[in-house]
Amino acid sequence: MVEPDIKPVLESSNPWWQPGSSFAPQPFEKQIVNEIISHLKSPFALILIGPRQSGKTTIFHQIIKDLLTRVKDPRSIVYAPLDRMKHASLTDIIKVHRELTAAEGKCYYFFDEVHYDPDWAVNLKTLIDTQTGDKYLATGSSSTLLLKDSAESGVGRFEFKSVSPFSFREFILKNGVQVNEIDGLSIQLDLKEMKKIIQSWDEVRLLALKRTIEPFLKKYLLFGGFPAQFAYEYDIMQWQNYLRSNYVSLTLYKDILSRYEVRDPSILEDLLFLIAEKTTLPLSYASLGKIFNIRIETVRQYLHYLEAAGLIIICNYYTKNISKRARRNKKFYTIDPGFTAALNHTTILTDQDISKNVETVVAAHLVNYLKASTGLLNPRISYWKEKYEVDFVIGPGRSPVPIEVKFANTIRRDDFPGLISFMENQQIQSGIVITKDQADVWDVNGMEILLIPAWLVLCSL
Repeated sequence: MVEPDIKPVLESSNPWWQPGSSFAPQPFEKQIVNEIISHLKSPFALILIGPRQSGKTTIFHQIIKDLLTRVKDPRSIVYAPLDRMKHASLTDIIKVHRELTAAEGKCYYFFDEVHYDPDWAVNLKTLIDTQTGDKYLATGSSSTLLLKDSAESGVGRFEFKSVSPFSFREFILKNGVQVNEIDGLSIQLDLKEMKKIIQSWDEVRLLALKRTIEPFLKKYLLFGGFPAQFAYEYDIMQWQNYLRSNYVSLTLYKDILSRYEVRDPSILEDLLFLIAEKTTLPLSYASLGKIFNIRIETVRQYLHYLEAAGLIIICNYYTKNISKRARRNKKFYTIDPGFTAALNHTTILTDQDISKNVETVVAAHLVNYLKASTGLLNPRISYWKEKYEVDFVIGPGRSPVPIEVKFANTIRRDDFPGLISFMENQQIQSGIVITKDQADVWDVNGMEILLIPAWLVLCSL
């Protein structure tokens, strides 16, 4: 009998059911909150996918706060954290809710950590097919598991949205930068449009923006974008301890090991720490297998688990030849610079640390840009390397966009041979260099190089 486990959790998790109760979620809202509110009229169930601590529960509470201003009966809004309900199914929760509240008419169900119901996809499909008019939203931490579970049941019934830690733009807004100071800043990876934008920028305005925004970049590179950091913003060591114990451990042992077969969990954890240490460097499955004395296929599986749980980004070698892509080394990034610093126990960033963390941030922002622009939940970024290397290549089509990160005080025209080699190899005319301060358009051997400061790119993507 599961009902005794459900009733007290529902009562404590839905204070708005009681007259005169207070409910005040975090006031700062991500852009995705408005997108989801607009989605509430859709007949589909909405599934939010994102790593632990990325703000999914807060997003739910902010949507609930908005709904409470518009629905007649607050008991028709139900927040259900499945990780606190032993063996409860979605249908069990709805049954107990109806018995507890006698709510009538349309109800809104927010199922947090939905995968704790092993049959969630089938149960949710059944609920939708009954056409009661109720609205269903859910969250989960593993993209692969949720997509796999819903592959058959959810076709035509579920929609997915990706949730990430704060982007740099969201981070500076959260820190009090006024919206009008960054409104109108928009960098899309259309090189012709970017050239026009760079050439039209006013140097005085850019300098003023830099003075406002750049100090936050240093903090973002150390603390990262996980929302819980604001409770530890003056104590980096406590924040990093929190990340390692409440994020790494919970994700590895609660999300991955509970659903996947992992013979040696310590290797999974060591692999994550190694990626943080070797971030930005190309690595092979074979070399990782030798380090940990495991088979290449096991390495591949473990990395897939870490990626699915939202811990790392895998960057493929850029080529149109699929077999060559599979053979070449990969680059790996953690999803957040503060996460990298915590895994490396780095409390003060050196110039080398800053350079690596900037590249990590760019990788994460490019992935999020591709999610928004393509609609894909798991888009892949690439890198290129022959004699020289290009940090990132975006777009597998006829016009790939090469991006080099050069976070240095000065940049010369011979500082990015990999970018030039790639452009000559692919016969393309424009590329991007993400700089520390410089904003310009250079002509190098008849090719256009767009120089854009990192702080500007990151608060614009």
